[in-house]
Amino acid sequence: MHYIILLLSIPLAIFADDRLRLKRADILENVIIDGQAVQYLTGNVVFEKGTMIINCAKAINIEKTGQGSMIGNVKVVDDNRSLTCDSLHYDSPNDILNGFGNTHIWDNDYNLLSDTLVYYSKLDSGIARGNTELTQKSQIITSHSIYYAKHAGEDAVSYTAEGDVTILEDERKATCGLAIYNRKNHTTRLKLNPHIIEKDQTMAGSEIILLYKDEVMEHLYIPEQAHVTTLTRGLKEIIISFNDTTTTTRSEVQFVDDLTGNSLQGFFDEGQMDSLQVGGMATSLYHIFEDSIYQGKNISSGDTIFMSFQENNLDHIVVSGGSRGEYTPDSVTANIDGQIIYSSEIIDYKIDQEQTDLHGNAKIHYTNMDLDAGFINVDWQSNMLNATPQSNLDSNFTFLKPTILEQGRDPMTGDEMTYNLTSKKGRVTKGRTSADDGFYTGSQIRNQDKETFYIDSSTYTTCDLEVPHFHFASEKMKMINDDKVIARPIVLYITNIPIIGLPFGIFPHKAGQRQSGWIMPGYGESSYRGQFLDGFGYYWAPNEFWDSKLTTSLADRQGLTLRLTNNYRKRYGFSGGLHLETKQHFLSSVAKQDRDLLKLGENVKSDYVVRWNHNQVMRNNQTFRVNAQYYSSGDYNQRTGLDVERRLNQQAISNATYSKNWKKSNNSISVNLSSNRDLMVDNKVDSNNIFYQSPSIAGKQLTITTNTLPKMSFRHGQSKLFKTNAINKKWYHNISWNYSANLNNKIQNYFESIEQAINDTSFEYIWDDSVRTTTKSAVTHGMSITAPQKIFKYISLNPSIQLKSDWVDRTFSLADTTTGSFQPVEQQGFAARTIFSSFNLGMNTKLYGLFPIKIGSIHSIRHVASPTIGYSYSPDYTKPLFGMDLGYFQEYIDNNGETAYFDRFSGTSAGNTPRQERQAITFSLNNVFQAKKIDGNKEKKIDLFSWRMNTSYNFIADQFPLANLSSSLRAKVTKKLNLDLRLSHDFYQYDTAVGQRINSLNLNDSGIPKPRLINARLSTGFRFEGKRFGATKKEDDEQDTTAIREVLDEPKFGNRSGGKNSKIPGGKLWSTSLSFSYSMNKANPLNRVETFWMSSNSSIQVTRNWRMQYNARFDVLNKDLVSHNFSIYRDLHCWEMSINWTPNGYGSGFYLKINVKSPTLRDLKLERRGGIFTRRANF
Repeated sequence: MHYIILLLSIPLAIFADDRLRLKRADILENVIIDGQAVQYLTGNVVFEKGTMIINCAKAINIEKTGQGSMIGNVKVVDDNRSLTCDSLHYDSPNDILNGFGNTHIWDNDYNLLSDTLVYYSKLDSGIARGNTELTQKSQIITSHSIYYAKHAGEDAVSYTAEGDVTILEDERKATCGLAIYNRKNHTTRLKLNPHIIEKDQTMAGSEIILLYKDEVMEHLYIPEQAHVTTLTRGLKEIIISFNDTTTTTRSEVQFVDDLTGNSLQGFFDEGQMDSLQVGGMATSLYHIFEDSIYQGKNISSGDTIFMSFQENNLDHIVVSGGSRGEYTPDSVTANIDGQIIYSSEIIDYKIDQEQTDLHGNAKIHYTNMDLDAGFINVDWQSNMLNATPQSNLDSNFTFLKPTILEQGRDPMTGDEMTYNLTSKKGRVTKGRTSADDGFYTGSQIRNQDKETFYIDSSTYTTCDLEVPHFHFASEKMKMINDDKVIARPIVLYITNIPIIGLPFGIFPHKAGQRQSGWIMPGYGESSYRGQFLDGFGYYWAPNEFWDSKLTTSLADRQGLTLRLTNNYRKRYGFSGGLHLETKQHFLSSVAKQDRDLLKLGENVKSDYVVRWNHNQVMRNNQTFRVNAQYYSSGDYNQRTGLDVERRLNQQAISNATYSKNWKKSNNSISVNLSSNRDLMVDNKVDSNNIFYQSPSIAGKQLTITTNTLPKMSFRHGQSKLFKTNAINKKWYHNISWNYSANLNNKIQNYFESIEQAINDTSFEYIWDDSVRTTTKSAVTHGMSITAPQKIFKYISLNPSIQLKSDWVDRTFSLADTTTGSFQPVEQQGFAARTIFSSFNLGMNTKLYGLFPIKIGSIHSIRHVASPTIGYSYSPDYTKPLFGMDLGYFQEYIDNNGETAYFDRFSGTSAGNTPRQERQAITFSLNNVFQAKKIDGNKEKKIDLFSWRMNTSYNFIADQFPLANLSSSLRAKVTKKLNLDLRLSHDFYQYDTAVGQRINSLNLNDSGIPKPRLINARLSTGFRFEGKRFGATKKEDDEQDTTAIREVLDEPKFGNRSGGKNSKIPGGKLWSTSLSFSYSMNKANPLNRVETFWMSSNSSIQVTRNWRMQYNARFDVLNKDLVSHNFSIYRDLHCWEMSINWTPNGYGSGFYLKINVKSPTLRDLKLERRGGIFTRRANF
């Protein structure tokens, strides 16, 4: 190895300009390594290649390969580009410079710092790694690495920065994981969790694309997951309460405004934000400040949100596509009561004007108010809402008249509407509203407060047509919510023709709730009642828990009737009613022509009725019920009721019952107090009355009242005797039992018949007019045990036994009188009677048969036979039981010298003791025939008919041990035709000579029993109908209101008018139903009794609005029309007309009524009556 040392500047020969040439070095040392010459250079080393000059302290250069390494204060200068670093490797053939340590490259357009740098000198590009910092124009970019290139003619580099990228530009800062800048297109793409922060605003998304023009940002685009947050600051007022003193203070607060959407585009003007557009499920949260004081927050959402800015301040927000918003005011500074929720097709926030416009199908919900309109403007400075039907922004928006609806109120519509959110006052131009079933209109509707409205040039009607059939008109109308409407003056128009005028009118206005008010009377005249005024009164509903109704009737030939009905109810608690009624009528002895209402007090018959019912459900399965009645006169119903059912009601029954049930233990108790009064008992003991009941013996009792004070009951329901949860149960696990105990304490008041002598040789029985009282007490215990079993898998066996024990406080015994007869004598003291009520054993099974008969779609017929055999036994307690005489009967010899038995418990609360032994076997057979029908791919089972028979045989009976054979046949012939046949056959003969059955079986010639038919009943019915042309299968049934209202004299008599005239259902044109009932009784073959009735009901819907109905009942055997009735109904839209006519019989008469359908105006009617309809008070 040879070393050559050169001192001072030794020039080197350069053979080519494109090679790295050593220009100078203080020391040069040539070394041959692996056959190659390697130069070691020291001190002021200078290399040169073309225009590039490299300076360094030391260098190693392989001249042949063009590879060189420079160390120490390395500096590369190439035209206007400069590079410095601690060390450098230069690949001259490829023009690649690798700088290490504090690399720094710059020119007139950019400046790049990094730890290492790979620099491509010919391309003016490179790769910087480690703490990179690129500065160009007004930006500073820092990251882990930067790939950059400066293309010819460009004044800045394009780059790709990776790893913790930060881009600073004036007051704007961008961060991301990857940034790509294209100088040619002036675009920057920020990826991997990009954020842009400017002042208090942060933008984020899946990717952010920035577009620059003249080095100033012009456009920003976030294609997905756009999210913008802005920090806002201000003051919030806080109320502090201390020692009953309230003060207001302010504290600094900050909130984060939020904007999200699928995508975002930002547009800039001279680098300042000009507008922002968020698309796809866009949502905005905006906090509102006024003079730095927090006012509330607003959340809005839609398909697109567009924001515009003036001088970097938000100026305008437009939300479109399913737009919706919520404004929540601050609880301290707000001057409105609560949250506002709104929506429309487009929402336009005018920030500078403090207004919001809702365009197209606009809706606002505020506290308990809802407003709908085509366009709504909200002025937040004055808190005023202005609504119109159409938006002026686009004529394609939906035309929607402003409609306001407050909770518990009826909606109000108009051409234009103004509403103050603070005062809750408003004004409606050409408004229309409804209440219950009525409609109000006015040229202007305005409210004084929350409850009171004023209507100018107003109308009221219950007709829903735009031009109503009738209406009331008034210049001024005052509407008080949940109360009434007052109009004055008021004129009734029918088809726009004035009919009658009144100085004022009052209408109810309760929005479907009960409402207090006067009940208008009806006037009429009839020969029976004279001139009368019916139904005048007042209805009072002070709250939702109770109401009261007072009505009256006044007739100059009848008298005065008053009724007061009070109802009360508490939901989930109790309910009931108190009914008070009085009739002050003329005495029947006063002739009609002599009756004068002014002298009613001198000739009056006064009657009073009080009824009370109460029903209460309490906790823990407890109930309490009361039903009480009081009549001042026993013949009240008989005298005052025109309805047959009411006239025959001769009992006043009152009772109160408390009960409690323990479900887990299956136990229950009840306590009952009751009273039963015979209203006709005074007539029954009056020998001059047609209802007089003549006694036939002495000692007969006629009960006046029966009071139970009290009746207490305990019951344990059906329970298993041996409880188990085992899957495989033993036979004894099916044994069940139940038990009951009743304490009954009765007090009876009664009249008793006595013997009264007519003369010395004859006497009669009469009623003693003194009221007698007896008390009966008893405790009754009952228990039953059942043990159902399955034997031979298919047979059910059901044994059961019933036991009963009665405890009483008295019994009776026979005492021999001086005349030789026996009389019962009451024995005071405790006595018990325990009896074995009965033992029953039943056995049944089911037998199935199948007949493969094919008729049309029927493939087979199934027969199910269910035979049942039962045995029952009950003993005769006049005989010893199991060898024991229980002493329930007293044996004596009667007047005929025969042995007789006296029941010691007869006449007590325990009742009679069984004295007839019974050992009977019962037989029954139930047959059901069914058809299997194939309908397409579906199999249907159709019931054809059922046939049931039963009888029994008593082994102990002295005569007639075989009971009658009862049978029934039921069949469904078609869908609209049913058949029901019931027969009864007697196995014994009938002796026509003596007129009674005899204990001999009725046999045929072969000696076989031949049951004879003694009873038969056949009933059937069917219906014919026809549909209107074009009618659908189902149409809503409509009902009119022409039914006569409940009346004072007879609450159920109004049904005679035919009830509600409902349309024939299902769109039918006509309908006729016929029912037949035939019965025959020939227990006595010589006295055969037959009846044959036919009833018909026919309806025809003559037109959509005309309907006719006819009902009739015929006695077919006597060829007699028993009763018939005609009714005609005409639907007059908001009016209706009905005519009911009964030509003959009880209740004959006619009734014509033309009335408004609405119950609110039910007194707007015309009525004409005749016959029975003139005899009662119509209310």
